[in-house]
Amino acid sequence: MDTLTIPIRARSARLRRFIVGLAAALWLLLLLERFGAVGLRIVEQGFDRATTQALLRQVAAAVPEAIYLMALDAVRRALAEIEQGQFYAPAITRMLDRMGLLLAVGAFINVFIVPALQRALGATPGYWIAFDISGLVLGALGLSLTVIARVIGHAATVQAELDEIF
Repeated sequence: MDTLTIPIRARSARLRRFIVGLAAALWLLLLLERFGAVGLRIVEQGFDRATTQALLRQVAAAVPEAIYLMALDAVRRALAEIEQGQFYAPAITRMLDRMGLLLAVGAFINVFIVPALQRALGATPGYWIAFDISGLVLGALGLSLTVIARVIGHAATVQAELDEIF
């Protein structure tokens, strides 16, 4: 094992463990925040039309948040690969592509789909599209990460071809 890679692998292992704990805490908070009140309402009142609509509104609101947490899992996977010694393009390319796509999809759903779904389910957010600058920026960054992933993948292919020639 190269002495230069030992600190990288160790740091990746520490960061991966942190992300595992963070993701577990965020999943728990997501479930408690989105479904705690409606869960109590179901226990107290049972399933009626209003409770079902409230549950579906919370599910709609939780979808982009769950997708963002899946993007965090893409980072965890890449850190696990780096911890195992896979430092180069494939691990990084997969991470950037997955994370970028998930961030873009989550942002799109959050800005364009969730308000319409909630409105259809009886909520009155007052708008059809959530003009959320942070969501739009997150979506643009996500799409940018997918392009960067492709550039890195192409560079790795070109480098491999050059290595074969020389």
